[in-house]
Amino acid sequence: MIAGRPTNLWLGLATAIQGAIAITAVALGADAGTVATLSGAWGAVFGAIILVIANQPPTLNPGDTFHVQTPAGQPNYQTTVATPPAADQPPTPVADGGGA
Repeated sequence: MIAGRPTNLWLGLATAIQGAIAITAVALGADAGTVATLSGAWGAVFGAIILVIANQPPTLNPGDTFHVQTPAGQPNYQTTVATPPAADQPPTPVADGGGA
């Protein structure tokens, strides 16, 4: 979360801004080849930022509920993170037909 919004929304905004800047530069008369080269280079930078952000492990806070995906044929589970040092609540089966 960044400023209360999911990371993927911020990454989508950054990509949209990159495209808008490239289109505006071409519309204002900049050489399309130069704009394409610079846009491609900055696209790689945005891609690297996306890679770094997307590779972060998920964060759970006490009270958050999460789903445990199990192999096919076994029930999936849902549990809630407890406030340390207490243990998490025992997992409860979810009626969704098992794992993927």
